Amino acid sequence: MYPELWKIPGFGWSIKSYGFMLMAGFLVSIWFAMRRATRVKADPDLVLNIGFVSLIFGVGGARLFYVIHYWKTSFATAKSPLWEAINISAGGLEYYGGLIGAILGAVVYLAFFAKFYGPGDEVLGKPTHKASVRLYLDLVAPSVMLGLAFGRAGCFLNGCCWGGLCTHDHEDSHKSQTQAAQVDHLQQHDPALPWAMTFPFGSPAHIRQWENRQVFLPAELIFTHPLNVNAPFLAKPESLEASPEEIEQPQERLRDIRKRVAQAKERDPDSEETKQWIAEEEAARKAWEAANIEHFTAIYAKGYPSRNDPDRAYTTRTELADLAAQYRSLPVHPAQMYGLINAVLLSVFLSFVFYRRKRHGMVFTLILLLYPITRVILEIVRVDNPHDTGGMTISQAVSVGMFLSGVVLLIMLRRMPLRSVRAVAYVPPVETDKKKDA
Repeated sequence: MYPELWKIPGFGWSIKSYGFMLMAGFLVSIWFAMRRATRVKADPDLVLNIGFVSLIFGVGGARLFYVIHYWKTSFATAKSPLWEAINISAGGLEYYGGLIGAILGAVVYLAFFAKFYGPGDEVLGKPTHKASVRLYLDLVAPSVMLGLAFGRAGCFLNGCCWGGLCTHDHEDSHKSQTQAAQVDHLQQHDPALPWAMTFPFGSPAHIRQWENRQVFLPAELIFTHPLNVNAPFLAKPESLEASPEEIEQPQERLRDIRKRVAQAKERDPDSEETKQWIAEEEAARKAWEAANIEHFTAIYAKGYPSRNDPDRAYTTRTELADLAAQYRSLPVHPAQMYGLINAVLLSVFLSFVFYRRKRHGMVFTLILLLYPITRVILEIVRVDNPHDTGGMTISQAVSVGMFLSGVVLLIMLRRMPLRSVRAVAYVPPVETDKKKDA
């Protein structure tokens, strides 16, 4: 699990694995779609435009879907619900919302705004031909599944969208175990399948298993906030791995600025210099408070006596990190990899159908028919989504609706001509003499 790929030197900005894989999937998928368009004499630039429109509407739809789904549990009680809803940097996207948003954006763009160069347009010098919705949706359909494959790879790196227990004896995993025997207990849970995986301490899968009392942890790794002692939480892995500078530097900077404020006040309490230092002190104080919240568990790690040195009355952060490394989740199904393989197979199959189809719109319709079936099965393996929609997960419920939409679209296609009347060959614009002279 690598939720963060690297940090940009000099800036400290982190490149998140999930976001990176989404962008890589977008670029690769669009490249294949443009290549496919060139082979069938469609406009590759129009495909690129569809990609950008779908990206914007897809991200917006994925976020909106997530906010609606988890509004009561994650947003309604927040201090600023609206800000939390639009703060996409905190994470929270659902694929179905992105897929629906991308489809709607692409259809609206193709139906009302998209035009391309066709036969005769070289005389006018501007594109006048309207794009075929059916043709271009078929063009991008295989790339939609290819992009999903990259997204599932991002889920795997991020640790989300995990599967259920994959052990021979998971029925007994809820029984109480002593802290000393916990590591041995984990080793006794032999994977039921050779590709079952365990995730590290503090990963979403591990936290969920701890909340369900499927795994047990030593007290040093469990914390409670003074303002809410009834809501225990685990030590943050990123806090345990943080450098001493990240934890101590904000406090040192605050102390230094406070000294400068005191010196400035002695010289002239009302000077502009004093006001400037006071403003910097306030900013440094907020940064120190933010660091305390971020690295709360590392700062308070000293609360327990050392296991390595009985004479020492505190635990170092390094000891806490070493202890956390011994505790992983129970073996689970790598549902992210299942989703990746499923998406790749669907992409290959749709590409195969695209070059052999007889009816425009058929490839896109197959997405609506095939993907919901595979998603319902995958949701049975996954355990991260609650069954809060008519006894199903929200994705299973949407899958049912999408499949029915595919059936309706299939019936409509049967009543349409085999080829779309707007499916006209793309003619690259001819360069004028003025352009050549320039």
